[in-house]
Amino acid sequence: MDPVDRAWLEMDTPTNPMVVASIMEFEDVADAGALCRLLVEKTLLVRRFRQRVTVVDGTYCWVEDDDVHLGYHVQTRRLDPAAGDTALRAAIATEFAHPLDRALPLWRIALFLRGHGRVTMLFRAHHAIADGVAMMRLMLALADGAPPHFSTPLARIPRHHGPLGGLIDRIETVNVTLENLTGLFIDDVRHPGKFRHQVAELRRMLAAVGRVLTLPNDHPPRLRARLSGRRAVAWTSNLSLAEVRRLAHAQGVTLNDVFLTALSGAFGRWLKRQDGSLPEQQNLRVAVPVNLRADGDHSLGNSFGLVLVDLPVGLEGWHARLDVIADRTAALKGSAEARAVLGALAAVGRLPVAIEKPLIRLLGGKSAAVVSNLPGPREALTVGGARVANSVFWPPQAAGIGIGVSLLSYAGHVTVGISVDTALVPDPQQLIDAFHAELSDMLGRSPALPAAAPRRRPKAARTPPTRTSRSTTGDHHVQT
Repeated sequence: MDPVDRAWLEMDTPTNPMVVASIMEFEDVADAGALCRLLVEKTLLVRRFRQRVTVVDGTYCWVEDDDVHLGYHVQTRRLDPAAGDTALRAAIATEFAHPLDRALPLWRIALFLRGHGRVTMLFRAHHAIADGVAMMRLMLALADGAPPHFSTPLARIPRHHGPLGGLIDRIETVNVTLENLTGLFIDDVRHPGKFRHQVAELRRMLAAVGRVLTLPNDHPPRLRARLSGRRAVAWTSNLSLAEVRRLAHAQGVTLNDVFLTALSGAFGRWLKRQDGSLPEQQNLRVAVPVNLRADGDHSLGNSFGLVLVDLPVGLEGWHARLDVIADRTAALKGSAEARAVLGALAAVGRLPVAIEKPLIRLLGGKSAAVVSNLPGPREALTVGGARVANSVFWPPQAAGIGIGVSLLSYAGHVTVGISVDTALVPDPQQLIDAFHAELSDMLGRSPALPAAAPRRRPKAARTPPTRTSRSTTGDHHVQT
């Protein structure tokens, strides 16, 4: 197992399992049983979903599972058609309460039959299998006419047996490391500039990790409660992607900037409703995943870093919040922070679990929420002839983080999903409603473009970002 994937595997806690969850809402389903069989067959085409985790001489490995335990992996429930989304949200939260069995392949499907040809599929898989971008590609591979495009090469780890087998394995591991290091110095003789560049990049990454680890844990007091392990979910759909894109163009910012501004206003509204007031300088720091995959990389596993951005939740007025967030995101473009966190996770994944977990808790304590943004397909999909009307996902949260927020574009609209620990936010629908109100406010006040001039200040006139400003880097590079 790749060290980064192992790090995500060991981030599990009883109150915060590291499980990526998503739903597909199907319409016009003629045969729910046939749809279920098709979904399972396509999922099992991917080798990783036929494998479980085992530990061999202290090394975490993926191994083929002898049997497919469909009674465990696939659940079907019939919901009252008259209950609407309230019953569906409760059923999904109930499934979230069931941890994945470490002795079996780390995924589960729940099908909720809602009547009138409507079926909702909840798909859950452990973060050790894949990150959000890979999961989204898996969802696309389920669609009619989509060829499977996942390559999941497994590292072959030769094992020596006998009394000295373990020692020989460790010596060979050291030899491989020395060979790689020797190759690096040989490359330095041939290309001295390249080696100096690598050393400089390493220094930048170490400095970025140091900045993250020294950030204060100054979240709003309301969001510092001990997690209960009880989850609740909510989501909204049918937000017009074109409208949001026009607003971003009018203001001279990215889609991510608009999304984070609306989210900042939503959290501000909710916190003020809970406590009556909020200091103007209050920030809410969130962790934003950034995709680090190379073009054409269709593998599973994890290849993303994290950057941190302080949302100005205490600041009044969406124009002011947008200016601050745009400055903070601009400051992170080209930053080493995302790759530094990925490198730190890889390093942590090689440490003993007893050392790894405290470091993960330290890193997790720097954020109050995970905020992930994924671009989905532009056209509506069908699976087994059934139309996918909507799709939502929820990113997991490590350590003591109890809030996950997602933004997914699909077939011309945008879906926002929120997953919370109820000790922090008893009713996530309140945050969804606040997000709706904030975005409507922003769209209502925006000039009717596309001819309008951008309202953003020129780059040179921007106020320098604060020391703790952290954010993402563009429209379609952010993921879970």
